[in-house]
Amino acid sequence: MKKQLIFLALTLLSISVLGQDNTQNEDQTPTGWKFDIAPYIWTASLSADISFLNQSVPVEANFKDVLENLKMGFLMHAEARKDRFFIAGDIVYLKIGKDGTIDALSLNTDLTIKETVAELTGGYTLLESHNALYLDGFVGFRYFGIKTEINADSQNILDKSINATDPILGLRLRTDSNKWTNSLRADIGGFGIGSEFSWKTNLLFGYKFSDSFSLHAGFQAYGIDYEKDAFGLDMTSAGFLLGGNFKL
Repeated sequence: MKKQLIFLALTLLSISVLGQDNTQNEDQTPTGWKFDIAPYIWTASLSADISFLNQSVPVEANFKDVLENLKMGFLMHAEARKDRFFIAGDIVYLKIGKDGTIDALSLNTDLTIKETVAELTGGYTLLESHNALYLDGFVGFRYFGIKTEINADSQNILDKSINATDPILGLRLRTDSNKWTNSLRADIGGFGIGSEFSWKTNLLFGYKFSDSFSLHAGFQAYGIDYEKDAFGLDMTSAGFLLGGNFKL
């Protein structure tokens, strides 16, 4: 419980990453660049099908399960913008360990999943209206590093790591008023280059407390379908998030 409280405290202190909406009215830095940076809380559940040894093992974990079995967690987003151009990065790292029984194996098991999802994208504001409505297009890369380990009755039956770098392309619709900033983002990737297919989406609603800080809440989900060397992973993570946005 102590680890969970430390994790929540750290993320609450830095809730800021998913402030993906940049205001257009603030003063720019001398170089013309504006920056947004911070971590965030994501109440994600996890659903996966792990295929190996001619078997398919389903794994389900809601947010309570994830939090109770969380060994370590780090979540961060950052964005830089100049005029209509922007560069953004996002990282999620989670280490989850859980003891129990997997029905498909009928054995007492110890499951450990280490998950790193990192993104780097660049984009351009395609449309900009006088009513503070913006449409961004972006391209980039998303890296999945997922290590899955299953021990059953003190024997290791699976120790598999996957590393997949997916090209991605997507759109983001933003609104930006005097006090409110909102966004809807969606992308797809993979195309058989890294994974077979991957995707991510989020919907955020934000309120500006000052020119330098706003608070966001919303929903985020992503998924990956990976198959290689007789190993398959079809995983989805989804849940509500709370984040802040500090403008530098």
